Amino acid sequence: RMPFSVPDYVEKALSSLREAGYEACLVGGCVRDDLMGVRPHDYDVATDARPEEIRRVFLARELILDGEKHGTVTPVIDRHPVEITSFRADGDYLDGRHPESVRFTSSLEEDLARRDFTVNAMAFDPVRGLTDPFGGREDIEKGVIRCVGEPEARFREDALRILRAMRFASRLGFTIEAQTAGAMHDLRERLRLISRERIAAELTGVLTGRNAAQVLDEFHDVLFEVVPELFPLYHCPQKSVYHIYDVWEHTLHVVDQIAPRTPVNVWSALLHDCAKPQTRVRDRKGQDHYPAHQQTGARLAGVILRSLKMSNALTEDVQTLITYHDDELTPETVRLALSRVTPRLFDSLAALRRADLLAHAPQIALRAASLNAVLAERDRVLREGLCYDLKGLAVHGGELSALGYHGPELGRELDSLLNEVLRGRLPNDREALLKKARLDLPDTVR
Repeated sequence: RMPFSVPDYVEKALSSLREAGYEACLVGGCVRDDLMGVRPHDYDVATDARPEEIRRVFLARELILDGEKHGTVTPVIDRHPVEITSFRADGDYLDGRHPESVRFTSSLEEDLARRDFTVNAMAFDPVRGLTDPFGGREDIEKGVIRCVGEPEARFREDALRILRAMRFASRLGFTIEAQTAGAMHDLRERLRLISRERIAAELTGVLTGRNAAQVLDEFHDVLFEVVPELFPLYHCPQKSVYHIYDVWEHTLHVVDQIAPRTPVNVWSALLHDCAKPQTRVRDRKGQDHYPAHQQTGARLAGVILRSLKMSNALTEDVQTLITYHDDELTPETVRLALSRVTPRLFDSLAALRRADLLAHAPQIALRAASLNAVLAERDRVLREGLCYDLKGLAVHGGELSALGYHGPELGRELDSLLNEVLRGRLPNDREALLKKARLDLPDTVR
């Protein structure tokens, strides 16, 4: 597949540089994606022009200069920012993440040699065609992630590349070449040099990829290096008629099955049983049980996600899903579930429940089919405006206050009435609810 078909704004950037007498080519991920028949979502341009020369070429346009000291000037063309980077060679990496210096060069091949993986170390321009000094096109055809040059050197330069390799393998469905994989295992401790935010971003990329479970299985030691709280899951038994996998294997199957692969969904899949090892007890019949692992797991998930500097919103959503992931989800319990997770999170709860059931023993996995009826009932409840929270309850606090309820007692009675309605024990009818509230009044108030 070639030559490129690029958007007009990218072509304008390339032609402006060429007309000024400079080389200009597309590099990196957009070349890889185009070779794979995937429409690139962004386009990076590289050139032998120096940053000050790029600025002169695009003097009439709005320029973003945040990356200029690293060689990147970003003109805004037809309202699209286009990153243009001078060919460069990196200096020594002393902190295990960033080069101490950048040297600009006129050689495209020298620029490509500093890149991480062969599939990202290609360039294309209409004059020279494909420039592929490290066999990236062949590795794409083979479905392989391989370092440019010596893997150990690449990962010593920048340890984040270890997780990037896992992300590309997961997203593209590729395998990681043996020498590259070996260096990832050997140098995983260098990930301690990387900021937690960058680790979290790459892990989210791994988890949302289609091949996440296979990659996490092969590189579980790398995952446990950056999320040590998950190490106890490995080989943790699940001796139970309900299970056929240990906790780690079960977790991988849930990660594999979860859909859609949103960040909230995949993180809840990875962490849903994170507290099983610490809550495991074995009964006299040799069966394992995990009392309150949902609530304990929600707390542990909060510790893990906060240590990764994940957003409060994602952290709280994942904790909510873990808290309720084991609750029975049937058409009869839909309103109760809606009251607990809100309509916004209901699809994620159903997705986690489905993936979790499918990762159990076959007789349990069969229950996943019933979730279609659950979603249909959810739609009916919302469409018909049926009560699932206090706002929909047919009585309100003022009416209970008039009966004699005050302070915490009032809140508790409202919650109790809602619970009766959600469980089908009372109709959501004002008179029926007030009658029950009168019966519940403490004798001292009556």
